[in-house]
Amino acid sequence: MHQTSQLVENVGGIILLLLVAAMVMVLSKRIKIPFTVMLVLVGAGITFVADFFAESHITALTMLQGLTLSPDLILYVFLPTLIFESSFNLNARQLWQNIVPILTLAVPGLLISTGIIAGVLMLTTSIPWLPALLLGAILSATDPVAVIALFKQLGAPKRLTVLVEGESLFNDATAIVLAGILIAGISADVGEHNADVMSAIMEFLSVFFGGLITGWVLGFGTATLLGMVRADVYIETTLTTILAYASFLIAEQVFHVSGVVAVVAAGLTLGSWGRIKISPSVRQYIDHFWEYMAFVATALIFLMVGMRVNLEELIASSNVLPWVILGMLLSRAIVIYGMIPLSNRLPGTEPTSRAYQTVMYWGGLRGAIAL
Repeated sequence: MHQTSQLVENVGGIILLLLVAAMVMVLSKRIKIPFTVMLVLVGAGITFVADFFAESHITALTMLQGLTLSPDLILYVFLPTLIFESSFNLNARQLWQNIVPILTLAVPGLLISTGIIAGVLMLTTSIPWLPALLLGAILSATDPVAVIALFKQLGAPKRLTVLVEGESLFNDATAIVLAGILIAGISADVGEHNADVMSAIMEFLSVFFGGLITGWVLGFGTATLLGMVRADVYIETTLTTILAYASFLIAEQVFHVSGVVAVVAAGLTLGSWGRIKISPSVRQYIDHFWEYMAFVATALIFLMVGMRVNLEELIASSNVLPWVILGMLLSRAIVIYGMIPLSNRLPGTEPTSRAYQTVMYWGGLRGAIAL
């Protein structure tokens, strides 16, 4: 009976959050404040109100307080949706044309950013070097959901959108792989011993490219199955949903490679070559379906993040936070203004203007991956 009651409260809480998200969306459009920012603020406000009326036992507030945001919930429920939607709708041809600057920012750029943030923290705080590197890896991943939405509203150049979103997709994968290696190192007290750099590099490459191959194979197989279906919206939509979650689960649990990279590869494969296998009458429906799924995932994540904000802990960390923010801004500036000009010099690369670089600098928001 207790389990049933808890389930009812969880379902009721999710329904209430979706209602709040819809109201926030309407309000954000009217007062011109980014949707994700407002979600966090409203989430924090919900927690404040719930704590204030804690003794009143209001049912709606009790339902909301019962919801928890765990890492597993983000990784296995929300993340595949967000990653797949972005990669599926990304223009694969334009991505390939801009692959040099994107990969430059997503792999060596993220590693450099990790090192800079860690360096700033080690020089200015008491955080040890391995946890500082872990924090640097977590905070170097960009998640420009609000920026991409703004690009669509303003009609921003497609190349700029591809650069910002492409970097986010690939550096998400790089950051999670790197963070996983560092967490394993901290758990094993690697900091007390001589770390084998070469083995860490080999592990990074195997996990990254293993995920790439896994996602490509699954994406290719799903596209082949879609080619056998004729204009059935339910079957075709279900196959794309299975691909988004199966690629993550199979990569992580079966082959022990990067699930995020697998989802990116699967989404790109299905969104490019595989798109022609989807029935023409079904394509628009699938596009809308994944846009809505991404909206739900984003809304729930940021609302629950706001609800978990602990102002006392935030204030207690006020001596460290300015250095963290400084490290993030400094690392982003060095990576964007230092590495993009280098990639511009490579043969066959379309130069990225300083104006684009500035937008990419300020568009490097942090979001679901870091959370």
